[in-house]
Amino acid sequence: MFLTDLVIVFAVAAAVVFAFGHAKVPSVVGLLVAGVLVGPYGLSLVADVKVVEMLAEIGVVVLLFTVGLEFSLSRLLVMLPLMGRIGLPQIVGTTALVAAATCWYLGTLPQAVFAGMLVAMSSTAIVLKLLADRGEMATPHGRIAIAVLLLQDLVVVVAMLAVPLLAKAAGAVPAAGQAPEVAAHHPAQLFQDPIASVVAGLAVVAAVLLVGRYAVPRILHAVVRQRNRELFLMTIVLVCLGTAAITAQAGLSLALGAFLAGLMLSESEYGHQAFTEVLPFRDTLASLFFVSVGMLLDIRFLMEHATLVAVTVAAILLAKTAATAVPAMLAGFPPRTSLLAGATLAQIGEFSFVLGSRGAEAGLLTRNDYQTFLAAAVITMATTPLVAAALPGWLDRLSRTRWCGRWLADAAPADDRPQLTNHVIIAGFGLNGHNLAAALAEFGVPHVVLELNPETVRRERSFGLDIHYGDCTRAAILDHVGITRARAYVIAISDAANSRRSVCVARELSPTVRIFVRTEYVLEVEELKALGADEVIPAEFETALSLFDRVLSIYDVPEETIDDLVNRMRLANYGVLRATPGLHAHASRLSNVQACRIPEASHAVGRSIGQLQVRSTTGATVIAVRRGGRTVPSPGPDFIVATGDEVTVVGTSEQQAAARRLLSS
Repeated sequence: MFLTDLVIVFAVAAAVVFAFGHAKVPSVVGLLVAGVLVGPYGLSLVADVKVVEMLAEIGVVVLLFTVGLEFSLSRLLVMLPLMGRIGLPQIVGTTALVAAATCWYLGTLPQAVFAGMLVAMSSTAIVLKLLADRGEMATPHGRIAIAVLLLQDLVVVVAMLAVPLLAKAAGAVPAAGQAPEVAAHHPAQLFQDPIASVVAGLAVVAAVLLVGRYAVPRILHAVVRQRNRELFLMTIVLVCLGTAAITAQAGLSLALGAFLAGLMLSESEYGHQAFTEVLPFRDTLASLFFVSVGMLLDIRFLMEHATLVAVTVAAILLAKTAATAVPAMLAGFPPRTSLLAGATLAQIGEFSFVLGSRGAEAGLLTRNDYQTFLAAAVITMATTPLVAAALPGWLDRLSRTRWCGRWLADAAPADDRPQLTNHVIIAGFGLNGHNLAAALAEFGVPHVVLELNPETVRRERSFGLDIHYGDCTRAAILDHVGITRARAYVIAISDAANSRRSVCVARELSPTVRIFVRTEYVLEVEELKALGADEVIPAEFETALSLFDRVLSIYDVPEETIDDLVNRMRLANYGVLRATPGLHAHASRLSNVQACRIPEASHAVGRSIGQLQVRSTTGATVIAVRRGGRTVPSPGPDFIVATGDEVTVVGTSEQQAAARRLLSS
């Protein structure tokens, strides 16, 4: 029977997700609909719902474990300011808004506060899957969402402890029967004293982190020395489920324990291997969570109370979006980023099902109120992926209107400095943007940087960098930094969707600017070029070429041969000249700039570039000379070459080879 139920669940889920995929509907929505179909309020195809819920709970644990593996303790500490400035106001603000709006309906203030606590929690599973699928984990609104979710998991114990206190204050009578079971865990309460429970919970978190930092790496090292993959996987599973069980027994959530377990392993050298081993189980088990949530929805109740549920859903979406967006804007983030973060967190979370069940048992919710909450929770979960996908387009249209354009444009304040011309605009000041800015500064090329991290902008501006706080997808921002006067525009952000949007906006504003885009995958090259990018540099392919170059070099393959092979591979994979096959033969001879070090015995030592006649003799052009840690860009014909100089030339492979022979012979 157990195996039959699983086969039915996966068969229906696969069919629904396949159909929704053709309609461009996110898979999360399909999984929720599949749960409605197979659940007790739908076609009742599954006999043992509790088994599915148990597996779904394990799926959420594995999902949070992998999230912790992708983090590190240092990244978590960096997020503490966001938790305090945005997460705490979001929780308190949502609770207050909902309490004020429902006090008249529910009858007492404690019941209204409890309703606010239910709504304040967001779905960690849905948000993290949504951000991962859209490649937005590292975006500004993604970082805000993750910080808020982590804080919500940390205040779980406070919410659980508040249930009996609110029930007593409201004079509620405990329900005669148990509330419906849900796909979540009921944390055990080891301490009756609330203060003792909070202290115990914090002590467990601290103990887990300490053990993970000092003991777990040593255990894993001993396991790895056995060279037994099965033993390694069993140890990883034991760490994940064991830590989740410990935090649950201390009154915290399973999700928090799983995240802490992943966080422990991320600090060790075996974190990447652990992530690889667990990854196949993550999506399969996590999908069962969304199916189990869909099983909770009572279609008959929804049809009978459609107006009440619709009003409740709309109010929740608006209240939660505002409760996140307003603190984010006050913290210095632009309105667009703040609204995207708010919409991402606008649903009700999985822990709210646990809290709602406890409240129904304690008499804080009537049966109709509980069903209204369940229906609203499932619908908000289903609508979140749709809203998140449509919101950027809505904001784009609003930004072109007269009354919202300036507010959504996030225009940077004007200044009185001379306008830049023939300069380079860099969007994103991560590792790639930072290195590019440093290289441009060394060669004296004027440039300006756009960045959405306010701390980075403040720090780099104090060092004298021309950096602005602004969204590179906004036309007003690009116009402010002179996109129409720029020679090149480099997009070095890690958000694929915003990269595409920024290319479109920049190309529309300036048909002549050269647009360079850094992307993760080769598959994105053609789409970005179709949108208007001139050059697209995929990180995965350039990494492969670098490995290829280094491996061949240890076998004494001539440098000229490696250069030719690398450039033929680069042109073949990028497809730069695919539309002009007649030029392909000539293009395959092109290569990147090359540097040649001048040996002590070279005849070039003591001669000027004009005397050497590099260009007229070889056809290559000298574009820079590096000497003693200083680079001389575009040296003139009177520049004297010295021993140890690194002369950089550009030209075809043959021209560069001739230049190397001329300068080093």
